[in-house]
Amino acid sequence: MSAAVRVGFCGIGRMGAEMVGALTRQGFAVTIWNRTPERAREVAERTGAVAVATPALAAEGANVVFTMLTDGDAVLRTLSADDGVLAGIADGAVVVDCSTTGAQAAREAADRCAAAGAGFVDCPVSGSTLVAREGKLGLMAGGDAATIDRVRPVLDALGTVVHVGPTGAGAAAKVAVNALLHTFSTALAECLVTARAAGVQAASLFDVLAVGVLWNRFLDYKRPAFTDPEGAAVAFDLRTATKDLGLAVTAADDAGLTQSVVRRALELHRQALDDGFGDRDIAAMTTWFAAAAGPTEPEGN
Repeated sequence: MSAAVRVGFCGIGRMGAEMVGALTRQGFAVTIWNRTPERAREVAERTGAVAVATPALAAEGANVVFTMLTDGDAVLRTLSADDGVLAGIADGAVVVDCSTTGAQAAREAADRCAAAGAGFVDCPVSGSTLVAREGKLGLMAGGDAATIDRVRPVLDALGTVVHVGPTGAGAAAKVAVNALLHTFSTALAECLVTARAAGVQAASLFDVLAVGVLWNRFLDYKRPAFTDPEGAAVAFDLRTATKDLGLAVTAADDAGLTQSVVRRALELHRQALDDGFGDRDIAAMTTWFAAAAGPTEPEGN
């Protein structure tokens, strides 16, 4: 099946690059486009994909075209520009959007694809770059079941697919997942700082978590980053996390919530961005909390 399916992929950031690698290792022919051409060429050399100059060229001849972009506006521009995906896509091909956009942008993208004779699946992913490299992402798919089944052989190369509902449901599920992720990671950062002030080192607190009910895969792969936030490579930057929390607050408003834990997490992230933390990993919230607290000594010292 992989040899007969051609894949276009637009947006080769940290996650996109690992997803392209997972697809090429499974034998898919992948054509890639990125806003920064040098990035596309570097990933092409590493994965065996073919880099092209425009989204239209990435879509040309493809059965499935992925978009993995910054936000909903970027997705809509990449679809509808004069040299965009829909200018090159064939009738009956399917666009699979893995970006974090929110449900309304996903529905708008679906309408534009339908007008161009293409199918659409909103299919954001959950997992780290390491998980993406291993082809073990969680994929939350919104859309028509028959359309999802048409692209399932490609999606299966990336991880486990859960059909969560109609168009927009995948995007909505991702907003909920990331709201939980970022409120959890923010609370973790705060607790690491407060525990350290009382004499508990980060590594010791992680040892306690590892033998308790709260342990999960996120804590497992993010342990090095949270125990050494100054030395952590950027896997998920705080600026993107703040964007995701903004989408989550919009979802809370749409749901009629008058109180929101997520809104407070967004406020804290915005303060961290104002303090220059935007390009750092989400684990750097630990450093931000510590800096906000000022110098402390463990109790009893």
